[in-house]
This record gives sequence, structure tokens and C-alpha cells, in this order.
Amino acid sequence: MRRRTLLLAATLTTGLLTALPTTTATAAPATGPKADFNGDGYGDVAFAAPYAKVDGLGMAGYVAVVYGGATGLDPAKRTVVSQNTAGVPGEAEAEDTFGDALAVADLNGDGYTDLAVGSSGEDVGTDGDGGSVTVLWGSASGLKNGTTVKDPAVSAHDNWGRLLTAGDFDGDGKADLAVGTGSSHAYVIRGPFTTTGTTGAAQKISTPETAYSVDAMKAGDTNGDNRSDLVLTYRVRLNEDESGSWSKGVAYLGSPTGPDTSVPRALNGGTSLALGDIDGDGYDEIALGNVFSKEDDHSGSLGGRVVVVRGSEGGPVNGDAPMAELTQDSEGVPGADEANDGFGGSVSIGDTNGDGYGDLAIGVVFEDVGTTEDTGATILMNGSAAGVSRTGARTFTQATAGVPGAAEAMDYFGSEVLLTDVTKDGHAEFTITAGFEDEGIGAITALRGSATGPVTDGARSFGPGSLGQTRSYGAFGANLIG
Repeated sequence: MRRRTLLLAATLTTGLLTALPTTTATAAPATGPKADFNGDGYGDVAFAAPYAKVDGLGMAGYVAVVYGGATGLDPAKRTVVSQNTAGVPGEAEAEDTFGDALAVADLNGDGYTDLAVGSSGEDVGTDGDGGSVTVLWGSASGLKNGTTVKDPAVSAHDNWGRLLTAGDFDGDGKADLAVGTGSSHAYVIRGPFTTTGTTGAAQKISTPETAYSVDAMKAGDTNGDNRSDLVLTYRVRLNEDESGSWSKGVAYLGSPTGPDTSVPRALNGGTSLALGDIDGDGYDEIALGNVFSKEDDHSGSLGGRVVVVRGSEGGPVNGDAPMAELTQDSEGVPGADEANDGFGGSVSIGDTNGDGYGDLAIGVVFEDVGTTEDTGATILMNGSAAGVSRTGARTFTQATAGVPGAAEAMDYFGSEVLLTDVTKDGHAEFTITAGFEDEGIGAITALRGSATGPVTDGARSFGPGSLGQTRSYGAFGANLIG
């Protein structure tokens, strides 16, 4: 693999093309979808094109929602929003990267899911790259209008909104928003949020040790107490001369006062995160994908690794024996562990076959297909009462029969993966981004869920042209969330 491709792996998985990655919403009731922006009972999917031109301005960025229905995602039913959309604060400017982070939750408690959008490259007054966070409000007609979330510490950092996730961290029934920055800390802004811009208090969240990068941030309930826990991955320098790094992770359990930072739960490191219940016991597991090789990160591996940490009544159980430690040389994992494949570049957890166990989707963003380099692949591993099953795993690429498109060099199929039910049938659909399709334009593929898991029958693929947008470089499909 070419060196520049490996460097792009870091970009893909540290907030620009990741969606990080994946579950970022408040835990959903069993009777409804996680993201339902128009309140019709069907799950919806939001994503971004943070590098796209808007009115001729490069890397201004936009976000889009494709609404779910009985037949799956239909790009004809969509909302596309930029900072030049009426009712949205600010204006589209070059290099704002509007949409480089997303989170979903009902932030104002009106019954409609709202979409929080980070624009970490936005200049705020004379503060270059100060960053902004905008909440786009759900309604019966879908997303409309927006409100700015105030930065509580403008002078303390740049890149406000570089990472986002939502959850009810204090268990008061009101959704909160965690916001990452360009520094080694984040902030939890407590709800409720209002359309006039008022919020609850802000809580600063720091890593347990000085870090130079926070790579991923997600929320979920690992101990079943109905409070969201906050999970971060970050990197520390190994040497005083700033050569080398070590990726680490930490979980802060929710408490009546928000994430409890006094008792950090150490985790493996990683560049992508997902939380969900794989073994069906009511506690969320934590999946941590790490694409780095040992050359770039001391905790890395040859072709990428995914570690799954079990949830329990006491929170995440890491120790010496995680639920699963996976590479492409592990039992039951398709393929082979090859240098710089990017296994774990994206991860998601959802129940694709309706058996009550969360399945694990893994992006292998730089996998070669035959002799075609860096086309990308995805792997779906089944959940079970024992955890990640080592039987029945499936691989999907653009060379798989029934999957639209073709396996082409540097498509990066699997740069984002998402398992979420958009058809209201109890089976999560498998939505996949090819982040560099057609030399950086990007495209999305949607596979229906079924009693046997994802099926290619009726698979759909769409790019910016399907949404009435210009087909140009833009990383269409970044930050899949639903």
C-alpha cells in the first residue's frame, strides 16, 4: 500500500470522513428508531459531504438526510442543508467543512430527532478555525432551521465541533451533547436545548493524561443504569522528541452529575468507535477499531484490529480478556491480515436479522479485491449470547453479486458503515460509504436487512447527483449516522 494511503487512513478515521463513525444517539426505546427526523416511525440516515463545494466555495460542506420507509432508503425523499440554507446560522465559506461531525438526539424534547452538525474549520470572528456547532431541528416535514450551540471556552481551543456525540449522561430524561475540540478535552453541554440557543450547564471532560489528539468519541449505556456513558480514544506521545505515539481509550460512566471523570475506565485505543448490545444481556459493548500499524502507533497492528469490550452491571470489562480481539487472521474473520488494509477503519453495531443480538460491521477501507488496490471491503460478524460469533461472517464488496457498482482502485468502500433499521421491520439495514468513489466524490450503498441478515436483493446506491447536488470532490457519505 502506498504511504499516502496510510496517511489518509488517519484522516478518514479522525473526524473528517468518519462517522465515527456508528451509534452516537441517545439509547432508543425498543418501539422506535434511533433517528426519526420527521416522526413517521421509520428510521432515517444522516450523512455529510464536508469537503464539497457550496455555491462555488471549496470544502464549505453540506449535510443530508435520506428518509426511511417500507422499501428502505429513498434518495428522492431527502433534505439537504448547508450554511447557505434559509434558517441555518452563518454562511457557507471555504474550508468550513460543515458536517465533519454529526450526532443525533431529540435535543429539545418535542418528539422529533434533531441533528447536531460540527463545522470545525469555521472561522469565528477573528478566530481562525474556531469551529461551530449547529443544531438542525426535526419536524413533521423533516429537518428545518437551525440554532448555534455556544462554545463555553472560546479562548481555550480551536476546532469546536470536531467530534460530536449525544446521550443522557446524567439520567434526567433530557438529551445532552458532547462536543470535541482540537485540544485533548471535550465538553458535555446539558439539555434541554432550545431553538433560541439556551442550554444547560457545560462540563469539561479531559483525558486521564495529556493527549495530543482525541480520535473518536461515542456514547452508550455499558452498565444498564439508563445513563449514557462517554467513551473517548486518544493518543499520547511516546518520546520527548515527539516521535511515536500510543493510542489509548477511556470510558467515563454516567452519573447524576454527568460523566464521572473521577473513576476513568481504561480501554484499548482506536480510531473508530461503536457501542451496542452484542450478547443481548442489556449492556452495551464497546467496539474499538484501530487502523494504525505499529510503525505509526505503538498500539497498532499489521492490517488493523478491532477489540470488543464487554458491558456489565459494573460497566465495561476490559482487563486481559476482552470479549473479542479481531484481526483478519482471527478465527471466523474472512480474509487475511495484510499490511495497512485498514481493518477497523469504521465499526457499527446493530441487529440485522432480528434475533435480539447486535451484529458487528467492520470496514476494511483499503482492502484489495483481486488485483485491484484499495477498493475496500466490509465484514459483518454475527452477535450471539456468547458475544461476537466466529461463524457465519460475511464479506461485502462492490464485486459482490448484487451490490451496485464495481470494485475500482481507491474507492475505499467501507470507509463508513452503519447498521440501523429504516424499514420498521426489526432488521437493521447495512449502509456503507465508499468515501473516495470516483476520485473523491463519494457514494453510499444501502443493503436491506432480513431474517438472514443483509441481502443484496433491492440494493440501492446513490451519490450527490441523486440528491440534486453537483458531482465533485466532497467525501459524500462521511459520518453516517441513524
